[in-house]
Amino acid sequence: MLDPQLAQKIVREVHLLINESILVANQYGLIIASTNRERLGQYHEGARIVISRKASLTITHQTASKWPGVRAGINLPIFFNNTVVGVIGITGTPEKVANYGHLLEKMTELLIHESFYQKELDFHERTLEGFVFDWLNNREWDEAFLSRAKLLNINLQCNRQAAFAHLPEPGRKEDQTILAGVSDGYRFNEEDILIRWGNDHLLLLVDVSDEDRDFSRLIEKWAGSIRQRTGKRPTIGIGSRVSPQNVKKSFHQAKRALNVATDAQPIVYDRDLTLEMIAGELRSETKKLFVERTIGVLLKHDELLNTLKNLFDHQFSYKETANFMHLHINTLHYRVKKLQELTGLDIKKIRSRVVLYLAILFLNEQTKTE
Repeated sequence: MLDPQLAQKIVREVHLLINESILVANQYGLIIASTNRERLGQYHEGARIVISRKASLTITHQTASKWPGVRAGINLPIFFNNTVVGVIGITGTPEKVANYGHLLEKMTELLIHESFYQKELDFHERTLEGFVFDWLNNREWDEAFLSRAKLLNINLQCNRQAAFAHLPEPGRKEDQTILAGVSDGYRFNEEDILIRWGNDHLLLLVDVSDEDRDFSRLIEKWAGSIRQRTGKRPTIGIGSRVSPQNVKKSFHQAKRALNVATDAQPIVYDRDLTLEMIAGELRSETKKLFVERTIGVLLKHDELLNTLKNLFDHQFSYKETANFMHLHINTLHYRVKKLQELTGLDIKKIRSRVVLYLAILFLNEQTKTE
C-alpha cells in the first residue's frame, strides 16, 4: 500500500510546511523515504513499536540512545482503512515537533487516500480503454465481453457517433487529470464514453439515441474545454451515427476526417469529405512517396511550406493569406514564385493545385501519426 514513491511524496509535501527532518517507514519498520537520504533502508525501532501499538510514540534524547537508528522526535502511525500501513516521523525536540502531530496525521491521510483513489481511477480507465479497443476490433460479443460491458456500466444498445480529437500539446504522461480537465464545460450523457487514445488523442463515443440532442453544439463545447485546458485549439474528426455493432465504422470515419482537419477548419465531419475519401484508401507507403515526389523539396523550407498551407486555407486569396500571415503582398508573391521553382508546379493550374492539396493532406496525416 505504502510504496517508496508515495512515501517520498509525503515527505516532500510535509517538508514544504515543516522545516524539520522527516522520514517515512513501511509496515516492517524500514525507512523508505526521508529528507536525509543516508537513512534510506535503515531499520527504525521506534517505527516498529508504533506499528505494534497502533499509536504515536514520542522519543526523547534519553530514550533515543537505547534503540539503533532512532533519533529524538515524534513518530505517528499512518492509517488507511483502519490498518497501519506505515509510520511518519519528525526528528527534533519532542516539545517542539509534537505540535505538528495532528497536521501530519491529516495530511498523510489525505495523500494516502488521494493516491489510492487515483490508482483506482487509473485502473478503471485502463480497463475501459481495453474494452473499447476490443469493441472497435469487432471482438465477438460473447458472454465474457457482455460481462465486461456490464461491469463497466457500458450500454451496448444505444446508437453511437465517434469524435476523435488530436491534442496539440498533450499533458505529461503522468498527468492523470487530462480526461477530467478536457471534459470541463462538456455536458456528458451518462452513456457517453471518453478515453485516451495514445498520448495525444482522445476518443469520444457519444450516445446519439436522442435525436433532439444537439451533437454539433456539444462537440464545439468539448473542443472549447480542450482549448481552455491546453491553451491551443484541438482538431477533431467526426464519424457518422451508427448502431453499437458498427462503432468501428464511425471510428475509422472519424480518423479519416481528423486527418483533413486543420487550424483553419478544426472540426471536420466525415460526411463532408469527397476527395479525401479516395485518398483514405491509399496505402501509407504510396502517400509517403507522393509527398516526396511533389513537396519533398519543401520539407527543408518551413517558411514556404507554411505559406502553401495558408494559401489553401484561404482559397488562394493572396490578400487574405498575406493579411493572415502578416506579410507584404510582394513577399507572398516572392514565396509563391520560389515554391513553384522548387516543385516545378504552377499553382495557377487546377491539376497542380490538386496535386499540392493531396501532398499537404498526406503530409498532415503523416505528422499526426508520428
